[in-house]
Amino acid sequence: MRRPLSDKDGEVRELTAEDMRLFKPIAEVDPGMVEAMKDFRRKVGRPKAVAPKVHVGFRLSADIVASIKASGRGYNARVDQALREAGFGAKALKIAKAAVKTTQGRRQSEAKRAVNGPRRRGWAETR
Repeated sequence: MRRPLSDKDGEVRELTAEDMRLFKPIAEVDPGMVEAMKDFRRKVGRPKAVAPKVHVGFRLSADIVASIKASGRGYNARVDQALREAGFGAKALKIAKAAVKTTQGRRQSEAKRAVNGPRRRGWAETR
């Protein structure tokens, strides 16, 4: 006969190897608990940023870096702001993508002409 895990006062006795063998996985006993733990783990920690920052590594002149760092704490935000004021950022990216798309369209047309030969005239254009 199996001994109860707790006494009449609610004190849990020391568990034995036999007790451990009788335990079932939580997924079998309460599948909802597994899902709840997954949701809980997703919510723990710092909330995701709407526009997360990206780490970029590139080389700058030593005097530039020294003057930026000498400006004090928060220099990353000031560099970000200075780049936006200089014309970089979302608006500039949109313009640059449009320019690249136009250039790629031209390149694709040139590539098609190189493969297919010059454009053939239709019946109406030959007259």
